[in-house]
Amino acid sequence: MTLSTLLSDRAAQNGKRTCIKFDDRNISYSELDSLVSLCAGGLSSLGVKAGGRVAILMENCPEYIISYFAILRCGGIAVPVNTFLTPDEISYILNDSGSEILIYGAGFSAHVETIKKSMPDLKEVQFREIPRREAVPSDRSENDVAVLLYTSGTTGFPKGAMLTHRNLISNAEAIMKVVHLSRKDRILLFLPLFHSFSFTVCVILPVYGSAGMVLLPSVKPFSRVMKSVFRDRITFFVAVPTIYNILSRKKMPFFAKYLLKFLVNIRACISGAAALPESTITAFEERFNIPLIEGYGLTEASPVVAVNPLKGVRKLTSVGPPIPGVKVSVIGEDGQDLPVESPGELKVRGPNVMKGYFNRKEETADALKGGWLHTGDIAKIDADGYIYIVDRKKDLIIADGMNIYPREVEDLIMEHEVVEECAMVGIPDGRGSETSVLYVKSREDTHLNENDLRNHIKGRLARFKIPRRIIFIDEFPKTATGKIKKAELRLRKL
Repeated sequence: MTLSTLLSDRAAQNGKRTCIKFDDRNISYSELDSLVSLCAGGLSSLGVKAGGRVAILMENCPEYIISYFAILRCGGIAVPVNTFLTPDEISYILNDSGSEILIYGAGFSAHVETIKKSMPDLKEVQFREIPRREAVPSDRSENDVAVLLYTSGTTGFPKGAMLTHRNLISNAEAIMKVVHLSRKDRILLFLPLFHSFSFTVCVILPVYGSAGMVLLPSVKPFSRVMKSVFRDRITFFVAVPTIYNILSRKKMPFFAKYLLKFLVNIRACISGAAALPESTITAFEERFNIPLIEGYGLTEASPVVAVNPLKGVRKLTSVGPPIPGVKVSVIGEDGQDLPVESPGELKVRGPNVMKGYFNRKEETADALKGGWLHTGDIAKIDADGYIYIVDRKKDLIIADGMNIYPREVEDLIMEHEVVEECAMVGIPDGRGSETSVLYVKSREDTHLNENDLRNHIKGRLARFKIPRRIIFIDEFPKTATGKIKKAELRLRKL
């Protein structure tokens, strides 16, 4: 089964059931399947062939989901693009993926104009401009690549994780067994659709389970999110830790707390994309009497690896046991498995693990050594098989659910003629997120201020990647080999 045939199958079984609700528009499974076929035929007429890459740059809307499935139906590979990126960053992804067509929303017209200057051969089209023609069924198989999701590592430049149809469908199937999703459930979707967590959990999962999704443009205004919880009788609420932290501590009128605690239909809240503080879980559940379950994953695993079970034992400081069909292990520096409760690098094996990185054989071989995905995260596993994330081996910073890779920022800062050394780290902010802090050492007998650096990177990085704080330092703590000790920087008082 591919994602395209999955949708067609669900449309045949549940044609009249609402699949997507967006504003006052209800799209049934049957209507969605028809719209996907017509769009797929149009993409084929524009030249998309089996294995061709098509990028999507749109805000949350039904057209995003239609485009995604249409790309797959005509045999293509979807390349979701982070909408917070700058034109230069988007151009890199389009070039690296070899995307032939960019489907974009009207709000990104200025970005597209800039991108076209360096990519004159790129075909760009808004959704409404795609011809409507009936699609010819594709012969793609479950082991073919469905999507390229770009994720970075310590090398700075993003890499395209190749996720197959089987990767994504198996992940949805396993999650369904843990959260017990049914046809009667409705998932609220306000997280950005380009994010692997939101698309798998809030789109592929409900389609697999023949459930419904209520789609919102974004999390703002948050009042719209809360109105939808009541109006649309939401049963599954999916968000990142920052939102749960706000909900657990935000001052609310008594009647609002009463309504949320006793009159909502939510069966469970799911948190992902970043670590969830135990204090937030406890405060949230005491306030609303709704179970808040935390999971763990990474893009290369489609993305869910582990989830605390909705039914059964939940361990609040754990991310739960691995989902069905997935195996995990913790290894030491020598690559050997470690005993229970011993911290080491977490490795993952299962049908959800990516095929590899697009056009990157060395990085793929390194990440998938021995047939296991080496996550780069430090974890320990207890006697019951529950996973505890201890630290990140990589220098990844997670701010409000968005990944920031320090090396990319550091390389740009080092282009400044006055900068001698720099290092960026993430400092926990107490809300389940991190504050990015850039430490900088300037060259001797030179003057450098914060405005100089901010002007240097202005327009060259997405706003969420720009350091929240910049601190000047005389000397960096270093190892014997001259490597900056980022662990010590994280312990410094701000």
